[in-house]
Amino acid sequence: MRMNEQVKLLLSFSIRSGHENAYRRFVLEELLPQAQELGLMPSDAWHTAYGDYPSRLIGFVAEDLPTMRSARDNPQWQALIKKLQGLTQTLTQRLVHFTGGFQW
Repeated sequence: MRMNEQVKLLLSFSIRSGHENAYRRFVLEELLPQAQELGLMPSDAWHTAYGDYPSRLIGFVAEDLPTMRSARDNPQWQALIKKLQGLTQTLTQRLVHFTGGFQW
């Protein structure tokens, strides 16, 4: 990845059974606003309706790789991820070049 290109962070996971309402509140009230404070702009959110795949995919875009690294190294982001892990299962994080549209 080039330092001055936009990058995308992909979070994929499945929501733990019985935690759907807490998950929704967390995403709307904590994850999205705090991610934006850290320089990560929400780009997309997908739900998998069929198949043996994680049920959610959320994307965040940063202006460049240093911004993304700074956000991911921030204790505030790490606390958000820890809380998300408590509400989900099989959480993965992956960085990709931002190309627009659906990315997996």
